[in-house]
Amino acid sequence: MINGKQLEVVLDTRKEVLASNSGESLDVLLRLRAPMQEIVVGTRAPLAVSLVIDRSGSMGDGRLTEAKRCALDLLSRLQDDDWVSVVIYDDQIEVLLETMSVRIAKTLLPIRLEEIQPRNMTNLHGGWLKGAETLAPRAGRGMVSRVILLSDGQANRGLTSVEGICEQVRELASAGVTTSTVGIGFDFNEQLMTAIATAGQGNSWYGQRAEDLAESFDAELGFLTNLVWQDVRIRLESPLLSHMGQIKVRNDYVKNTVGQYCLPSIAQGSEVWMAISLSMSEVIHLQDNGSVLRCTILAKDQEGIGHEFTVNLPQLRVVSLADYQLAQENELVARRFNEVEAADIQREARLFVRDRNWSAVERLIRKLDERASQNPWLAETVRYLRTLLERRDHEAMEKELMYSSDKLKNRVADLNDSMSFCMMEEAVKPAFMRKKVTQGRNTDSQK
Repeated sequence: MINGKQLEVVLDTRKEVLASNSGESLDVLLRLRAPMQEIVVGTRAPLAVSLVIDRSGSMGDGRLTEAKRCALDLLSRLQDDDWVSVVIYDDQIEVLLETMSVRIAKTLLPIRLEEIQPRNMTNLHGGWLKGAETLAPRAGRGMVSRVILLSDGQANRGLTSVEGICEQVRELASAGVTTSTVGIGFDFNEQLMTAIATAGQGNSWYGQRAEDLAESFDAELGFLTNLVWQDVRIRLESPLLSHMGQIKVRNDYVKNTVGQYCLPSIAQGSEVWMAISLSMSEVIHLQDNGSVLRCTILAKDQEGIGHEFTVNLPQLRVVSLADYQLAQENELVARRFNEVEAADIQREARLFVRDRNWSAVERLIRKLDERASQNPWLAETVRYLRTLLERRDHEAMEKELMYSSDKLKNRVADLNDSMSFCMMEEAVKPAFMRKKVTQGRNTDSQK
């Protein structure tokens, strides 16, 4: 607890010492932890959710049917006194349900969805924006507001650039309307869908059928109903920022217009984190002259009140190279950086999968095997990727590599996150904190 508020800020380094000629970077792990709180039953903040459904021609072959089923599944998980709107889009935008109580929507939506058929082109940005607009009047009024975009993500009308769409998504997230994405099938643009979710301070999910996404929807709604900190931003201050390549954030977090990194919201019992690499030689040169790294955390509590927390990198002792090599590593820091580096390898492999360069993919899978030798969760993930490689299943492998790498870099973690991994133990955790082996299927189908 800091300043009387339930947010723990922890800054750790891979090793507690430095060496001038180690050839390594100084790896720093910043963790923002929200302990479990005593919540009175029935007092959770109401939710305002806009379900935005792609009805374009590319949603044929059963995809729109599954998107409808997903929408009804999500609606069934909301409480009657929550609020919901439903938007459908192709190259035209239609509000199928104006914002209303979930109790009424449960009667109306099944009927109105029946006549919706795939047609025309895809104005994904327009559909998303209309969904966000339906929530804007309630944003920031003690209510959690979330757009959930269900699509194949093949934007070809309206604003189509990833950067342009994500800039608007980020701005609305800062204003209190966040976004999660649900990719349907295998033909959707996974790069766009994960980027939107990251910019929107939300979650990214995918699956072929509603059944594949049931656990993801458990995670989405469980996460929303346990939020304690939102609009989480980090400002890094360091002399190293003026030198290109001397400081690097290893996650995918986007920056806002004032240079702050935008992180996911934080649910009770979980933590979000940032992996930062600094030039070790520059740290040694600078640390006698003041603070090398200052992290300022800005976040809003459940009442929408802003708070500020600050932590500084402590001065670290400089030792000989031999002593540095013998120094013990912080297991959690080393593991998180190993996972981030594995994510980078996965993304490189995905590009080779797209080119059907299977020998290059095999080489990178072997590199992942090496990374996974001390990480049972990663080892199980690589085993599944190898199965897809053996099948030459390029569609499934592209999606799995993208979503797996996204979770490795940006995942919400259990407060007691450890190296051990057991599916039975994961199954008893809240769904939004589970470490899944395959991202496009439920855990019970992975056994």
